[in-house]
Amino acid sequence: MVSSVNSTGVSYSALFSSSSSPSYGYNNNYGFNYTFDQLSSGLFAALPAVASASGLKAAAAANASVQRAAAAKQSRAQSLQGTVSIANQRAFNYQRLQPALDSAVSAVTNGRDTLVSLKQILSDMRKQIVLAQNDPGDATQRAQYANTFDQLLGQLNIKVQSSGGVADNLIGSSIRDVFSAGSITYKTKPDSPVDVTVTGVYSNSDYYITDSSTGDVYFPDLFGSQLQKFPIDDSVAGQTLSATDTVNYDSTTGAVSITHQGDSTPFISGTLTRKGLGVLHSYFYNDFQDSASLDQALSDLDAASAKLRFNIAVIEGQLTQVTAQRDFNAKLVSENQTAASNIQTQQTSDATKQQLETQRQNLLYAKAFQGTATFDGSGSLLSLAAGNNLFDFSA
Repeated sequence: MVSSVNSTGVSYSALFSSSSSPSYGYNNNYGFNYTFDQLSSGLFAALPAVASASGLKAAAAANASVQRAAAAKQSRAQSLQGTVSIANQRAFNYQRLQPALDSAVSAVTNGRDTLVSLKQILSDMRKQIVLAQNDPGDATQRAQYANTFDQLLGQLNIKVQSSGGVADNLIGSSIRDVFSAGSITYKTKPDSPVDVTVTGVYSNSDYYITDSSTGDVYFPDLFGSQLQKFPIDDSVAGQTLSATDTVNYDSTTGAVSITHQGDSTPFISGTLTRKGLGVLHSYFYNDFQDSASLDQALSDLDAASAKLRFNIAVIEGQLTQVTAQRDFNAKLVSENQTAASNIQTQQTSDATKQQLETQRQNLLYAKAFQGTATFDGSGSLLSLAAGNNLFDFSA
C-alpha cells in the first residue's frame, strides 16, 4: 500500500484501502458528510421548538386581542346603560300621566253611556204625550199620562245628576244653582305646564222661576211636586203644586204665574228660565188636558231629543280624543320599557359571549404554553429564553 500526504495534509492511503467497497469523500470523523449531517440534525431538532414558539405567539396575540375587545365592549356597555336609564326614566314619566288619562276616559265614557240611556227615557216621555193626544175624551187618563211623564222626567234628572261626582260629572250637576257640567283635565307630556281640558255638556232638564216682586229664586223638586225657594232650607216647606192650581205660562217670553185654588192672587209671578234639555213638568203643559198644551209639550220634547243627540256627538268626540291620547301614552310607556328591556337582554347576552370567548382564549393560550415548555430528548426542560433570541413573542 502506497502512503503519501498531499499539500493539504490529507492522507491518500484511504484511497488504496483493501476494502472491497471504495470510500469516496471525507472520512466519517472529519468529512463533509459528517458536518452536513450534524447541521441537518440540529436544524430539524429546532423545528418543533420554532413551531411551538409560533403557536405561543399566535395564542398570546389572540388573547391580547380578546382583552382589548372586552375593554371596548365594556365601554360600549356603559354607554348603553345610560341609554337604558333614559328609556326607563321616560317610561316612568309617561306612566305618571296614565292615572289621569284613565280617569278622564272613565268619566267621559260614563257620561256618554248615561246620555245614550236618556234617549229611551225621552222616547217614553214622548209616548205619554202621543197617548194623551190620541185619548182626548178621558181627562183622568190624560192626567195619568201627565203624571207618568213627570216621573220619567225625574228619573232622567236623577240619572244625569248621578253620572259623576261634583267635579267630574261631564253631563250635569247635582247642585241646583249650577247649570254647567263639570270638567276634567289631563296632561299629554310629562311635567308640561299645559293641561288639556275635557269640558262637559249640561244635560239635565231643569228650570227655575225668579219672582219679579221679591227677586227670590224657586226651584222645582225632581218630580215637580213642589217649588222651593233657594237657598233651600229643608226645615221650611215649599210651595206644593197640584192639578187644581192655575198656571199661566208663555213659552216664548218665559213669563209665568201660579195661583193656588181658591186664591185670588198668584203665590209666584215672574220669569221661568230653562236649562239643559228644556223639558218642563206637566203642569206647564196644563196636565195634558188640551191639544195646544200637548202640542207644546211635544215640541219641547222633540227639541230635547235633538239637543240630546248633539250632546252625545260632542261627548263622543271628547271620548275619541281622550281615548286616543290614553292609548298613545300607554304605547310610549310600553315602547320605552321594551327598549330598555331589549338593551339589557342584549347586554347580558354580549357579556356572556365575551366571558366565554375570554375563557376560550385563556385556555388556548395555556395549552400553547404547555405545548411549548416540554422536555427534550435528554430529559432537560427546554428554555424559552434561547428561543426568544430567534423569535419575537411581543403582541
